[in-house]
Formats: sequence, structure tokens, C-alpha cells
Amino acid sequence: MQLPREKVKYLRHELRTYLTHINGYAEILKEEFQDSASNTLYSDAQMLDQEAQNLNNVFKSFFYDMGQALEDLDIDQFKTMIYGPLYIVIGHGQRLKISCEKMRPQIVDDVERLLESCRAIQDILEKHLQIDSSEYQATIHETATQENSPMHKGSTLTGRILLVEDNEESRLFLAKSIEFLGHQVEMATDGFSALSLLEQKSFDLVILDILMPGLNGYQVLEKIKSSEKTKNIPVIIVSALDEVDSVTQCLKLGAEDYILKNHNSIVFRAKINSCLEKKRIHDHELSVMAELKAYQSLFERELAEAASYVRGFLPPKMDRVIATDYVFHPSKKLGGDFFDYHWIDDDHFLFYLLDVSGHGIGAALLSVSVMNVLRSQLHNKVELSKPNLILESLNSSFLMEQQNNMYFTIWYGVYSPSTGTLLYSSAGAPPAVLVYLDNDVPVAEQLSTTDMIIGVDSNYQYELKEIKIPKKSRLYLFSDGVYEVKRVNNRMFSFKEFQEILRLHTRWGKSSVDDILHQIQGLTGIEIFEDDFSLLEIRFN
Repeated sequence: MQLPREKVKYLRHELRTYLTHINGYAEILKEEFQDSASNTLYSDAQMLDQEAQNLNNVFKSFFYDMGQALEDLDIDQFKTMIYGPLYIVIGHGQRLKISCEKMRPQIVDDVERLLESCRAIQDILEKHLQIDSSEYQATIHETATQENSPMHKGSTLTGRILLVEDNEESRLFLAKSIEFLGHQVEMATDGFSALSLLEQKSFDLVILDILMPGLNGYQVLEKIKSSEKTKNIPVIIVSALDEVDSVTQCLKLGAEDYILKNHNSIVFRAKINSCLEKKRIHDHELSVMAELKAYQSLFERELAEAASYVRGFLPPKMDRVIATDYVFHPSKKLGGDFFDYHWIDDDHFLFYLLDVSGHGIGAALLSVSVMNVLRSQLHNKVELSKPNLILESLNSSFLMEQQNNMYFTIWYGVYSPSTGTLLYSSAGAPPAVLVYLDNDVPVAEQLSTTDMIIGVDSNYQYELKEIKIPKKSRLYLFSDGVYEVKRVNNRMFSFKEFQEILRLHTRWGKSSVDDILHQIQGLTGIEIFEDDFSLLEIRFN
């Protein structure tokens, strides 16, 4: 694909700007950690700086070193060259950001600015090179209901009231009026003693005079409303001043109400009751929120324990004829992802990944139940080696109507090293991605069937497929939470983009699935996803 010369010039200018930012921040970070006590931080920063230089070299070699006219440049070739290094920089940047959050939080902003420049480059490429990325539309409707407890408005309200008045006659008169209404009163003769009492004791209302020696009422009011401890205490201003400006100033500073000293007793009582009512509602809301936070904390601890329980079933990693690597990055909510693998016999290696619908302990327990059923059939080697029969057995055993309307998807495969063949079946799961080199060019191939989810039709017959696995290839199994992620620009990360990351993962010689996680975190700007991030890599050595 060729672009007009002017568009290529514009593209070159825009990319060069952001690449300058990336290289500048990478160099600053390397220098920042040069004398760091943490060898890990300096090593990561060095690697980031090196990869940023590699990214810049790819850009320079294409736009400046090839000796071609701008209108003759092959844009498809440029896309192939630039995306691998860009993803690697993003992955290293995300890893460094995570380390800095723990050890050097003051540096996190610099790393995030580098990642923002990387994401800006990708946005430019998508916009101007018309990269085809299928977008997923996800609409999440969340409803929240709030129940307000009745406050028995007909009952007599009593409260602890602080009266601040320097004039003794006015102070005693107001105190008697307040006590007559059934409230407890403490008195302060000036602003300083009022603030001191507010620090020492708890009050439901402050009745405050404006004209006082030392701190006047405006100053006391301002300090009350600027303090975290006292800002929610309602304040009624009582003054002989009836100027509009005075009333306006008090209300702007946060006073709840304003009355004159020659007040009507019925109005005075109504204003006090109104303020106490609001204060009690506020206190009640705080109490409810505290209880909700306590329940939420307890619930989150239980979810964490449940997640730990599920992770305890994950198999150990392997590095033999068949090697395995995986990353399980839990979401904000406990999910129903699970994967497993083991040898059926000397020549049949079984592996699968399942994803239960919904979140919570129920979904997690269903995934463990499926795992237990499959592990209990280890003695039945013939059936375990036939993926379609296993799916049909699960389908008849875990009907939705018997599982609180929960269902699950699964990708199930059995590999034979002696023949180099893989048998597989799937039930509503994302396609597995097989990555191998063809004349040193990485190829990503989807392995899938069109079969339905587990739990709908007990008589459904699942398709069985077979494929010859090239040597030194890698197979990736994953849940949809890996790629159904909304990015910082509100665009959904796509399956095609994820597949390209897997393909380039092989091309650039990366071996850790953690790098893939970091690249997606860096691209999306999200560290904890809405769904579990489950990615299993099988390497056929």
C-alpha cells in the first residue's frame, strides 16, 4: 500500500514527535535508576531504553535510510516492521511501571507518559494506515438502589449544640432558648475557644455570632468548613446584621442558615430542627457507608480466598518435550476461568481451558467441579484422548437448568508426540492460536470449531478436528477476557490485535507469557481487567 507524499510526510512528522518523547523518557528513566539500590529497576530501565532505541532505529531505517521517494514507500512493510518493537517497548514500560508503583511511586508518571506516547503512535497508525481491527460493542448496564431509612420526622429532635457568642446577655438568652427546646448546649465566648471545643468534642450544630473580638464569625465559619473533621457540622449564623452582603458571604462560606438576633421563636426552633435533621441523615449515611465498607471488605477477603483456592488447582509448569507457561491474572471479581493439562499416557498429552459464564463464587465452584470430573476420569484413557466425546459427556452432565442457568465454554486438545498430530474440539470458546515459523516468517493460525456452549442440548454431537503440529511451534489457549478489554480511548481491544501480538511474540524471540500480559496492559492502560486474564501457552519442542 502506497500513500500520497504529503500524507507520508505528515505521518513521519507525527511519529517522530512521539518517538522523541519515548526515547527521551526512556533515557531519563535509565539515568534516574543508574544509582538506584535496586538492580532490577536499573536493569528494566536499561532494557526499556535499548528497546526504545530499537524502535527508533526501525522508524529511521524506513523513512530515512532506504533511499526511496516518500510516495514509493511500502506502508504494509512498515506496519510489519514497527508493531513488534512497539509492543516490546510497551511491555517493558508496563513492567517498569508496576515495579515503580511498589518501589518508586514518584517515577510512575514519567513511565505512564512514555506509555501514552506509545499508545498515541498506535492510534496514529490505526487512523492513517486504516488498520482493520474488528471492534466489539459492549454495553454494561449497572443499576444501583439506595434505601433511605426513615428518620421519624414527627419525633422530637435533640442534639449537642455549640453556641458561640461574646455578648454575655445574648449568650445566656440563646442558651436558655436552646435548652428549652430540649437540646444540650455548650458555650464559647470567642472564636478561638469555639475551635478548640470543636477539636475536643462532638457537636451536631454550631450557632455562631458574626461580630466577635479576635476571630470574627466569618473567619470561624471558614475554618470550620475547611477542616475535614468539622466541615459536615451545620452552622447557623445569628447576628444583628441584616445586610444582604453579610447573608450572602455566610452562605458562600458554607453556613446552613442565617437568622437575626430578634428572631421569632417558632422560626428559630424550625431552623434548628431542620439542621439537626440534615445532620442526622448525614450521620446515618456515614454509618451505613461504614457498614457497607465493612461488608465489602469481608466479601473481598472471601473472594480472594476463593480465588486462591482455585489457583491452588492450577498445574505446575513443564519444560520437557512439551513445555508450558501460563499467566492467570485475576479480575476485580472472582471469575470462572480454569485450565489444566497432564499426560494421559506416554504418547498422549491432554490440555484444556474453560470459562464459566458470570462471576462470583458460584462460577468458580462450577469450574472446579468440571476439573474434578475430568481428573476423575484419568483411568479412562481411551475416552480422555477423544476430545469430542469428552465435550459430549460434559454437556450431558452440566446442563444449565441444573447449574443455576450457568454454562461454560471450553477448548480441549490431545497431542501425540510420536505422530505430531493434535486432536481438538471446542464448545463456544475463542479459537486457539497456533504460531509457527514458515521460512522465518511467523504465522498465526486459528484452531476452532463452530460448536455450541456446554449446557444447552444434552444430545448435541461435537465436531472433532485434527491438525499436524509443526516443530518448534506454540499453541495459545485463552479466555475472552484476554482481548475483550476497553482501551483508554474507549475503543475495544480486538481479537485481531491480540492475535498479532501472539504472532510477533514468536518473531521477536520472547518466551514469557507475562510479556504478553504487560503489552496488553500497556496498550489498554488497564492493569486490573473486568474479567479474568487467563492465557496458556503450549510449546512443542
